[in-house]
Amino acid sequence: MNNTNALSTKHSADILKFIMSVFVVATHTSLFAPHLTPVVRLAVPVFFVLSGYFFFSKVNFLDNIKDKTAYLKKSVKHNLQLYAFWFIVLSPITFYIRDYFSGSVIKGLLSLLHNFLLGSTFQASWYITALIFGLIFVFFMSQKYNNFTLIVIGILVYIPALLSSNYLFIAIADDRAKEIYTAFSDILLLPCRNVFVSVIYLVLGKILAEKGQSTKTKDGLISLTCFVLLIVEYLTLYFGKVQIKNTDCFIMLPFAAYYLCRWVLSFNIKCVCSSVLRKISTMSYCMHMAVYMIVVKIAFSLDINDFGNIIVFALTLLATWSLSLVILKLQKLKLFGFLKYSH
Repeated sequence: MNNTNALSTKHSADILKFIMSVFVVATHTSLFAPHLTPVVRLAVPVFFVLSGYFFFSKVNFLDNIKDKTAYLKKSVKHNLQLYAFWFIVLSPITFYIRDYFSGSVIKGLLSLLHNFLLGSTFQASWYITALIFGLIFVFFMSQKYNNFTLIVIGILVYIPALLSSNYLFIAIADDRAKEIYTAFSDILLLPCRNVFVSVIYLVLGKILAEKGQSTKTKDGLISLTCFVLLIVEYLTLYFGKVQIKNTDCFIMLPFAAYYLCRWVLSFNIKCVCSSVLRKISTMSYCMHMAVYMIVVKIAFSLDINDFGNIIVFALTLLATWSLSLVILKLQKLKLFGFLKYSH
């Protein structure tokens, strides 16, 4: 891939990330009707696939394991800085909502550590830790195993995520299964919101980086087919005798996310504001739940009874974009240089 095509590919990925960040806000503000839920849930899987794609696109060009490991450390460090920045900024809201230290300080610290490793501290933070641990896992596994084996491992790891989400009815089919699942979830929390869900997508991102993009028409048709099958899967569960408690994981999501990314990356798009869109999408993802809660709180205090979902969505989106632009403006000043860690 020449430099021009690589740049165009990056621009198309940045635009896709930005659109997916809007989907994330739409999901958490309940903007869309239930039958569209699985489509907007493509956002996080797409983030994972693209992260795996760009990570392994870089790693595969490095000559030796020392350089590759150094790049892994650099990526982990970047994501830890991102996590730390938003953990500190959002800590007043996080501690108010989750009340970690209502018991003892030690219990609170252990709970924080547990949530950092296998859940979330501030809301939406699980993605960052799932990405960190997922990259480490896939990186070292890829040194020993081929892509087929990695896919098999990814699927096996994805199964607990499915069972903790839309296929929970299988995990609690009888008393014995329910006991096992309860013991499992006490330790690993929700696998659909930690490293268990990231592995398969990062492996797919690795494969995408190595295989390259196919034809626009072919990938577009496959993407459309995956979307249709994803909605069919959701509707089958929705109208069946299954109580959907969490809509993060579907069998068709990895397929749909992979082919969507492959299709979009096949477009040669040049966008002058690509970098800004990428940074806004990251900041929007990290802060949107806190902003959403503030918007709802203000609406409630003003006793606005007809504060519909579309208004909440629009205000949350507007606020996150505005704050993101302010951060990007301020970080250019020496005094506020630390704001670069927000994205």
